[in-house]
Amino acid sequence: MSRLSNVLTMYMLMQGRRLIKVEELAEILEVSPRTIKGYKKDLEDAGIYIGSKSGRYGGYYLENRIDLKALGIREEELEALKMANEIIKSGSHVFSLDFETLANKILNIKRDFIHIDYFNKDNLKPVHMKEREAEFWNIITKGIINKKKIRMSYGSIGTGMKKSIRIVHPYGTFDHDGATYFFGYCEMRKEVRHFKLSRIIEVKVLEQKFSINIEYDIKNIMRKSFGIIDDDIFHLKLKISYPMSQLVKERQYSLSQKIIEIDEENIIFEADLKGYEEVKTWVLGMGSKVEVLEPQRLKEDVIKEIRKLQNTYGLDTNTCINE
Repeated sequence: MSRLSNVLTMYMLMQGRRLIKVEELAEILEVSPRTIKGYKKDLEDAGIYIGSKSGRYGGYYLENRIDLKALGIREEELEALKMANEIIKSGSHVFSLDFETLANKILNIKRDFIHIDYFNKDNLKPVHMKEREAEFWNIITKGIINKKKIRMSYGSIGTGMKKSIRIVHPYGTFDHDGATYFFGYCEMRKEVRHFKLSRIIEVKVLEQKFSINIEYDIKNIMRKSFGIIDDDIFHLKLKISYPMSQLVKERQYSLSQKIIEIDEENIIFEADLKGYEEVKTWVLGMGSKVEVLEPQRLKEDVIKEIRKLQNTYGLDTNTCINE
């Protein structure tokens, strides 16, 4: 970044903190402590005075912070902004990262005025799980802010929750269907992946720094996904009957989807999707109102699940159930 950009970034960082160490500023801005002292002089030349406190818990602080009241921003408006930001992150606009960045800049201007913390709207989630996720969220956020790699033990549904060790460059966080995720470049998979906080077993921030040096559009990637699980794209073809056919016609599952109406009650649904396990659950949820035409793997997996259900309830193929 340019010197001007670094000076402005330093100013914004100091607005969000009561005290910040010279070494921490230098690490975030990727410059030397001596350069930070030069930025301090630049700010003071512009009338922004910076105090310093010595000692172990010392650092720089702003002597003339922005007063939000002088900007006409009321506490209720900040609270509304915070909630709007959370709703956008966890709703249909979960990838409105520009809005999230703007909101956080405003909310961080005076951290003691309104506190931003881990936020999850799933009130049914056990308290111990929320506390665990909040702990992981704080660790991962440090990695995102400081552009440091993280090392984690992670259980993936695609591998039957088998643990794997991942080194990830964390880029950001988001909410989806009441769950919190972070996304970043996975060194094992050699691509950007999404990770669910509830599936993390252990996580720590490493000293190694990273740069975002790959082109990545999270909006385009997620538009190809049925849900949030990353795996290979596959072609899905279903024959769906009423009333499920009507419900499917009313939703957009993928930008690539095509629907052919056979008659008033039956349709053919086709799409290129990610999220095989989620698609399988969706198909099974439609029961007898759906027939899998493609892929063959999904057809076989549905048959296996039906046989498991028969065994669970002690039924065989010749058993009749009286209504």
